[in-house]
Amino acid sequence: MEHQPPQSAHARRCRNERGEHMRAHTYPVGSGLLTPTRRGRRVVWLACVAGVLLTALGFILRVAPFDAPAVEALNRAHTGAWGQIADAIYFMLEPVPAAFLTLLILITIAAVLRSVRTAIVFGGIVALTWLPTAAIKVVVDRPRPDIFTLIHPFTPAQVDGSFPSGHTAFIAALSIAFWFLLRGTRGASIALITGTVSTVIVGLAVVSDGLHYPTDVLASIAWAIAMAPTARWVMVDVIAPRLERYRKRS
Repeated sequence: MEHQPPQSAHARRCRNERGEHMRAHTYPVGSGLLTPTRRGRRVVWLACVAGVLLTALGFILRVAPFDAPAVEALNRAHTGAWGQIADAIYFMLEPVPAAFLTLLILITIAAVLRSVRTAIVFGGIVALTWLPTAAIKVVVDRPRPDIFTLIHPFTPAQVDGSFPSGHTAFIAALSIAFWFLLRGTRGASIALITGTVSTVIVGLAVVSDGLHYPTDVLASIAWAIAMAPTARWVMVDVIAPRLERYRKRS
């Protein structure tokens, strides 16, 4: 066996410095979620502008569904195992199951981190990002893809608005909340990759089901990216300090 020369004192010192540097830049889980927002007005304006632009886009797409052929193409692949998976994804992320899933995650966060505050902020980010899409649906009222053009139409037929996709908005909001939770830790990149993959899969599923247009999915992702920082600002910088002052007075 070839003899390896001993490391020099300089090499050992550099390795120790790199380890200390990594430890110094790794923060406790949840600290990135609870850190006050530096530019609160900017994130609020971003969410407002995004809401106006996406609503305007929804009205345009309502009369010009140029992406209908993409729905028909993906719906043709809605067979076999993928068809069953896509249907299961849609049913599992309906509002009631999604709310229960969020509640389960909040209980887990509170138990593991021993922080009810962290769990509440996490839940608030998901809710304030996800739920407004229901209002946009009502305002825009974009019809669902025409079931008569689909080879595998979804049953039961969905009659509410198509734009944006609530299922995609939920999984995107959940993914961003997890990224906030793990921001500054070694798990942040894992949360980002997992969240991106999950959002893409859900988006493909709802389009393959024939329930949404690709633009519905993209609008939901854009909304979540714009709104989640504002939701965090509301929870961390607005609601949390008031609750803390109320707790101290009582």
